[in-house]
Amino acid sequence: MSTAQFRLQIIDQLSDYVRGLAWTADGHTLAAISAAGEVVLWTDSDRPNRQRVELQGACDRTCDCVGFSANHQFLAVGGEAGLLQAWDLQSDLPQLVFKESYGANWIEQLAWHPVQEWLAIPVNRTVQIWDLSHQKLMATLDFETSTVLDLAWHPTGQYLAVSGQSGVKVWDVQKPENPPVRFEVPGASLTCRWSAEGQYLASGNLDRTLSVLAWGQPPPWLMQGFPGKVSSIAWSDSSSPLLAAACVDGITVWQRKGNQWSNEVLAEHQGFVKAIAFQPNSQLLASGSNEGGVLLWHKAKKVSQTLKPLTSGTACLAWHPSGNFLAGGSRDGKIMIWTLGSSKQGFG
Repeated sequence: MSTAQFRLQIIDQLSDYVRGLAWTADGHTLAAISAAGEVVLWTDSDRPNRQRVELQGACDRTCDCVGFSANHQFLAVGGEAGLLQAWDLQSDLPQLVFKESYGANWIEQLAWHPVQEWLAIPVNRTVQIWDLSHQKLMATLDFETSTVLDLAWHPTGQYLAVSGQSGVKVWDVQKPENPPVRFEVPGASLTCRWSAEGQYLASGNLDRTLSVLAWGQPPPWLMQGFPGKVSSIAWSDSSSPLLAAACVDGITVWQRKGNQWSNEVLAEHQGFVKAIAFQPNSQLLASGSNEGGVLLWHKAKKVSQTLKPLTSGTACLAWHPSGNFLAGGSRDGKIMIWTLGSSKQGFG
């Protein structure tokens, strides 16, 4: 799969910076949000009456995060003015079924539980967990030390990792009243991600370091020497997981060998790397930068294909669950979907 070529299948346009992309777990629907406040869906081409659906047009507030629930019933969007919205997509016409305003607290991240219809969002120095099926607030977790910078559910759904000043806190959501496990890092943890099987928890840090914790087996490893803050990280879901970390115009890929982590630096980009993502069930890495290039790295080592650039610069990337489609969004609102091979079928 990783050596096959991708071709451009779809080009579409939003009116402003593409702030986020998300696929449903069944692969039938792609959602995109923009800095102009747009919320747009694309569905399979065998459903022509619903191929492009605009849930929200351009307005006076930006959308900053987007995601589908595990059973793809709900689409949640957060953004400016502290507004959290959710649409029910089960009916022929999607319905806005949830709307909560948090005022000056912008909603810049959200994370759906991997099994339940539970949504975690940061609200200043706390995290709220909502049960969207019953529109009920289940728990409020107090991060205390700073505003929350990132969220990540453990693959089993039992734990929620929360990033911020001084590191990551991990709550057992079955016992939210218990103190969280603390994963301390130098400075602030900007982003956190679990490996596919939940064996490792990684933290990209403000002080130019990357931390990796083998869950339940402290202390963590600390990777140093980055030229700037580690702004994004991604795990492969292959049997021997790779960890990619983007920093400035380079990507460092780490793999555990014995009790140590070896690394390789990927340095083909000319501008700041803005998005990285591994193809499902492989070690093919996609990366995009603000100079527009979208590169595919075979086994996260060597460029196997350069995709048609998003000329204004890449803003975000998202793989289809099958790995046969890759969606990209640009800083000027362009949406592109590349497909594997010569098939003319729609995604899904």
